[in-house]
Order: sequence, then structure tokens, then C-alpha cells
Amino acid sequence: METETLKGTKNYSPEEQILREKIIDIIKETLEKYGFNPTETPILQPYSLLSSKYGGGEEILKECYKLKDQGNRELGLRYEMTITIPQLLSSNQNFKLPLKIYQIGKVFRDGPIKKSRAREFTQLDFDIIGAKSGLSELEILAISEEVFKKLNIDIEIQLNNRKILFGLLEYAGIKRGQNSVILTIDKGDKIGRECVEKELVEKGLKKEKIHKIFEILEINGKNEEILKKLKEKLNTTTGREGIEELKKILEFSRNYNLKNVVLVPTLARGLNYYTGTIYEIFSKNQKVNSSLAAGGRYDELLSKFIGRDLPSVGGSFGLDAISSILKTEKKSKVQVYLIPVGIPEEKFLPIVKKLRENLRVDFDLLGRGISKNLEFADKNKIPYCVIIGEKELKSNKLKLKNMDTREEKVLGLEEILKLI
Repeated sequence: METETLKGTKNYSPEEQILREKIIDIIKETLEKYGFNPTETPILQPYSLLSSKYGGGEEILKECYKLKDQGNRELGLRYEMTITIPQLLSSNQNFKLPLKIYQIGKVFRDGPIKKSRAREFTQLDFDIIGAKSGLSELEILAISEEVFKKLNIDIEIQLNNRKILFGLLEYAGIKRGQNSVILTIDKGDKIGRECVEKELVEKGLKKEKIHKIFEILEINGKNEEILKKLKEKLNTTTGREGIEELKKILEFSRNYNLKNVVLVPTLARGLNYYTGTIYEIFSKNQKVNSSLAAGGRYDELLSKFIGRDLPSVGGSFGLDAISSILKTEKKSKVQVYLIPVGIPEEKFLPIVKKLRENLRVDFDLLGRGISKNLEFADKNKIPYCVIIGEKELKSNKLKLKNMDTREEKVLGLEEILKLI
């Protein structure tokens, strides 16, 4: 059918979109409070940028939508937003560091379609460009905690460092195909240890090496205990760097009174460009498999493209994942619904215009009776109705009905504006 929605895409009803916009508003408000400014990059990108060796890696590239324009140029739809930042910086050479930016928009992935995965989804990305200090990570984590507190979602921020992962591979004696091994480790929560081991064997790893990998991955306990055990096991320079970076971020988090940060040695994040801190955020209470937000440090990505040292860290909120665990509250953004009763348009339209100077106002377009209009307003959860007929016109008053309490008051226009 022509009107059938493609699998992996979704239409949003006004009720759903109102909730999504509420989430977006909370995120934007929080980001701007922390000094971030909005920006925007194109959905359509040169395929050479998306497929760059400095980008997300082979696995993500398999899911990239590829197309050609009429000039036979190879193009693609962005699969995430971080890869588009080099293009943004190249076209704005006068940027000052550190640069705090955010952008909101659609991204596309041509991957397996499951309940928790989509072909088209909205990301809210935010990045700090040009700062190496772990205080940048603190900013990212603090923003995340504040956003979810405002949304009333109890979360756990899972934290790790890619240097620890590379350190454990060195510890296990794995020198080749390290990114490929990390991609398999990243699947652990979804497919379990047995399947991870099987996949690593298929990639040519011997069982002794796999055993050494899990020796590190299965370290658990409180954050300090995990760091201590990691330090005892990982003697490589890379591994030690990762441990020290995590230690510093945990210190900052304590000083800033962040309460939900948990070290998880198995956390890997699939994108190749991550170089240090990585994190994912999950709901503690709702049964949602996918993370609600994620991100990490990528100190080399922008430097390779721009040709100057640009250490960076960023995060991304998953709008669809977040909205899936929140209840829709409003069916309409309308604050007042005006019901004219037996009077011509020239009598009530000036009142509609006056109300709209301060409020979001709709009015009856179908010439229905009072009961039908009240039913319409009730079903759409519009909080107030204003009823106006000949009686109200003569007294220069309006009847205001509170749709929640069902209370009615006869008031002047200015009184209604003041009350609402």
C-alpha cells in the first residue's frame, strides 16, 4: 500500500510528539545552562566523510545508507552526528576553544530491524571540543544526571575507558585486530559470555587468551575495588593511563556530588573513534534493553580531519528510548478552547485574537453545539473552555469553564488572561 509506513520508521501522533518536545526542551534548557550553544549539520553527507578510516569503523559503515546524486557523486545519510563535526569546523574557521555545541536531528541506519532498533531516529548530541581535562567528562556526566532527574527517571551511568580495553588486550597478548575484538566484547550484554567466546574463537583467538580477557572483564565490586583490581592486573602503559583517567573522573564526580556513576569493565562502545572515557546510561527501573544516552572521548577524530590538536568529548541522548518509558500526558498544547454559541464570526474573532496575544487558543470550526464542543475539549485534555453567546456579549463578560474541576466562572477578558 502507498500509505504503509516503512519498517524501522515511525509516525508520531500529536500526543507522542508533545512528549518528545517536552524531553527536547528539558535537554536544551539544561545544555544551555551549562554553556552549550545550538548548531546544525546536514543529514546528507559525502560518502567519503562517512566512510573515512577515522570514522566509526566497518561495523557502522555496513549500516550506512549509500546513494548517488544526478552528478554521479557518492553520498550517504549520516548514521550519527559526531562524524559530521569536522565538516562544521572546516566551514567555520574562526571558532574559539573550548567549543561547547549541541545539535538535534535525524540519523539513519540500515541495520537489522528489531523492536528496540530503527532505521530512522532522532539524536540529541552535545560536544566539548578542544579540552583535554577530565572536567569535560564531568560536564557531560553532570548534564546527563540533571536531565534524567528532571525527567523523573532513576538512572545508572556506566563508565569505562577504551584504554583499559586496549590494555587488557595487551595483557592477553592480542596485538592484531584489536578493534574487531572490542566490537565482540561490546556485544556481551546482548549475547552473553558463551556467544562472545564462540565469536572470539571464530576470529582466531586461542582459549588461553580468551580466558585472560574475561579475567579482567569479570572484575566487579565497588568503583574503588574495581580500580584497585585493574591496577594489580594491567601493567601496560595504555591500561594504566585508562585507570588514572577513570580515577580522576570519579574524584571529580564525588566533588560535584554525582551519585549514579558505576564502573563497568565490560562496557566497550562499538565506534572505533573513541580513545578514552566511554559511558552508557540505563534506567534502573524500566525494562528497556537499549541505553537512554551514551558517549565518550574522541581525541583523535577531529585532529585527523582539521590538522590541529582538538581533544574532544561528547554525548548523545536517545529521544525514542527515553520517550518509550515516559507516559504521554497531553493530547494538545492548546490552553483555551473558545466555543461561540449562536453569534456571528465578527463578534467572537476579535476575542480569539486578543486571547492569542497571551495564550495558545483554538476555537470551534464546525459549528457544533456546546456539549459536543465540551466533549471535544475534554477528550483532547484542553484545560479551559471559554463560552460566548449573546448573553455574554451584552454583559461584556465570558464564561470560563475549568475542564478539570468543572467549575464555571463569569469573568471579563482581562480577568481570564490574568487567571490563566
